[in-house]
Formats: sequence, C-alpha cells, structure tokens
Amino acid sequence: MNLMFIVYSNAVDDEMVETIRRAADGYTRFLGVHGEGRGEPHLGSHIWPGVNNCIMTVVDKNQEKSLVEEMRDLKKRFPGVGIHAFTVPLKTMY
Repeated sequence: MNLMFIVYSNAVDDEMVETIRRAADGYTRFLGVHGEGRGEPHLGSHIWPGVNNCIMTVVDKNQEKSLVEEMRDLKKRFPGVGIHAFTVPLKTMY
C-alpha cells in the first residue's frame, strides 16, 4: 500500500474528487491550501488569488496506476492547471 498526496488547483476540484472516487476507496481532502511552486503562487490574496486543494488517499499498486492515468488525462483536459502527486510507502495504518 502507498500513501498518495495530491496537490491540485482549486479550479479542477470537482473533476479531481470524481477521479479519486473512481480510482480509490476513500480520501481526505484539504481545501484552500496556499503555496508556491514553479508556476504562479496560489496564496489566496488579492495579489495572488488562486488556491490549491490537497487530497490524501491510500492505494494499492493497481489503484495507484489507475489514478495516475486518470490524473494524466485531467492534465490533458486542463492544460496549464497544476496537478501534482507524491507517493510514499505506507508502513502502518490504524
């Protein structure tokens, strides 16, 4: 099992939630997350008004593969919108 942490623009929130619902068994979502990366900052301010959301989900290998494919499709449908995923091995889940 792996823990996936997905950071994405609030602009694709509905699409990302539907993607997660199809590919994973559940999720935890963090709304209105601020940050800076390679693109424009998403700081929720009048200067940098955008915000990100994050989803954390636990997936097996097959679910992870399916989720990554669906996220690639989302990136193609919404070019220029940030969608990034980080995966780490999950040692223990209570």
